[in-house]
Amino acid sequence: MSNFWDTKELLKDKFDLIQINIGDRCNQMCSHCHVGASPKGIKNMDAKTSEKIIQKIKNLDVKTVEFTGGTPEMNPNFASFIKMLSEAGKNLTVRTSLTVLKDKNYSHFLALYKKYNVKVIASLPSVFEDATTEQRGEGVYNSTIDILKSLNDMGYGRGDLKLDLVYNPVGTYLPAPQAELEADFKKILKEKFDIHFNSLATIVNIPIKRFKLDLIKNNQLDSYMQTLKTNYNEDTLKNIMCRSFLSIDYQGYIYDCDFNLSLGLRVKGYEDVKFWDIDFDNFKPQISFDSHCYACTVNCGSSCHGEVIANFDAKENTKEYYGEVLSSNSDLKTTACCTLDMIPKRVKDTLPYIMDEIKDKYYGCGSPMPLVLEAQTMLDLGCGSGRDVYILSKLVGQNGFVHGIDMTANQINVAKKYQKEQAKRFEYDKINTNFIHDYIENIDKHFKANSIDIITSNCVINLLDDKKEILKKVYNLLRDGGEFYFSDVYASRRLPKHIREDKVLHGECLGGALYSNDFVRYAIEAGFVEPRIVSQKDIEITDKEVQKLVGKTKFCSITYRLWKIPNLDFVCEDYGQFAVYLGGIKDSEDEFELDINHLFEANRPEHVCKNTADMLSKTRYKDYFKIIGDTKIHFGAFSGCATLATQEENNKNIIEGTSTCGC
Repeated sequence: MSNFWDTKELLKDKFDLIQINIGDRCNQMCSHCHVGASPKGIKNMDAKTSEKIIQKIKNLDVKTVEFTGGTPEMNPNFASFIKMLSEAGKNLTVRTSLTVLKDKNYSHFLALYKKYNVKVIASLPSVFEDATTEQRGEGVYNSTIDILKSLNDMGYGRGDLKLDLVYNPVGTYLPAPQAELEADFKKILKEKFDIHFNSLATIVNIPIKRFKLDLIKNNQLDSYMQTLKTNYNEDTLKNIMCRSFLSIDYQGYIYDCDFNLSLGLRVKGYEDVKFWDIDFDNFKPQISFDSHCYACTVNCGSSCHGEVIANFDAKENTKEYYGEVLSSNSDLKTTACCTLDMIPKRVKDTLPYIMDEIKDKYYGCGSPMPLVLEAQTMLDLGCGSGRDVYILSKLVGQNGFVHGIDMTANQINVAKKYQKEQAKRFEYDKINTNFIHDYIENIDKHFKANSIDIITSNCVINLLDDKKEILKKVYNLLRDGGEFYFSDVYASRRLPKHIREDKVLHGECLGGALYSNDFVRYAIEAGFVEPRIVSQKDIEITDKEVQKLVGKTKFCSITYRLWKIPNLDFVCEDYGQFAVYLGGIKDSEDEFELDINHLFEANRPEHVCKNTADMLSKTRYKDYFKIIGDTKIHFGAFSGCATLATQEENNKNIIEGTSTCGC
């Protein structure tokens, strides 16, 4: 792949925002800082330079002026900038460390910001203390929270006064989608501290200055640059910040952006010209690029104000899948990795507490999270970066335990390195997770028979060669009354060899998909007598080349539950039994769905087959159901095995036009 700056000649449009980097003095020394700011910074704007810049800006048709550093408040001329430019009718924004405002020497800026309606933008790498401390230092988190509360009390983030936050990843991964992170930040900050803000901007870490030195020190620069190049999106060039943005340094020289300023890359043709000496009526210079610019052109783009385009489907080059090929879940070519719309509320509520890198490296096609998990021992097959393991660790509680196994070293390493941090976020006294680096086929070497309550997997079984054998091993590991609850991909027909052996299709979870009827047969042979479908969804293939390869074959993501219950019938049998849901299951108080055919309303008796009665009375659900009747008298086959509540719901869906899976 060629460097995009070798082939693109972009001109700066008429800029509508001026950013003044007032100096490199800062009260903090953050690990990701691209300007290398610190309390010892010496590159700070003097009064004479400030006056010339102010006078020039007053005469320009530019409405917005932004201040950054370092920490702008630590420059003695900063208050003059605010007063004079505000009185000149300019809209002002300050990028502050926030913590500087706790210092009595600078706390007066809070009142000044309110007086002149200054927009405040503040860096907050995480809503949790551990991640913020890692990036910004000890004590920063609590001080930041205190100042955010003070700003809220003044009207910032709640009314007309604007308060925005900025997120940088705490590591070498890319940010999650901006809207998703913003929702997480708003939810957690409100729940924990009743803090409100207007918007969140996600910024990709720029491989320059202090962050670059840290990458070199940890031998990560090449891999990080490859991540940036792999996710390059040419569409971002239409909206990148440097096209309508001008940055001024402490001496008055100009740059296409703050990042070029940090590297000393001045605007082409104006290398030796000060800001106040430029004729901006004839100003259309060529933008200067270098390798660090890849950080601003990944996925949806990155700028000082966050993403530059609204939506993006990642374009792929040839790579190795899962750990080598995929750098994040945005790289996938199908909808096999489900959207948040399929994820239950109890899982959505937990997701904001999961470390960012874990979520970024996660791949899956469903949400295998059954109800009533408290104090259960669980195993997740193909746990990858550990997202589902950690969600489950929250749902099982401190007295439960969750194991994860995966064959991919760099995925399992991501999962392992956050065990202490995740336990702390969940306020647990001890770690309740364990991660195993091995092939799923070897699970019987790590666990005793009849030792696990629930086994889950998320879009993994299709990747295994001997699916029949793994189902047998899963059955043996489960205790009586236990279940295998999992999501996977299934095909509407048996796949030909050219599809099964295609590397891309296999990595996308399509090449290994079982014909759905073959799966049912394998499950029954393993001992799971009556597989039950919990949910199903058609998989959309978004890549045209993949569409050509699969032809007429349809694929579905299906969540199954397979029970290990002795003496289940091979078909549904009627013994005149009724089941009554007593209520009380958390997150399902009014109704409980066993599978797509068995919805139970609280206190409503439902005629059920023996298998359904056993699934409710011989498993962890037994305390929530009353079974009326026994198996002394057999009335023959159970016709149309479904509850009345389900039939009513299905009739409603037919009227509303709800579609079903085509597998």
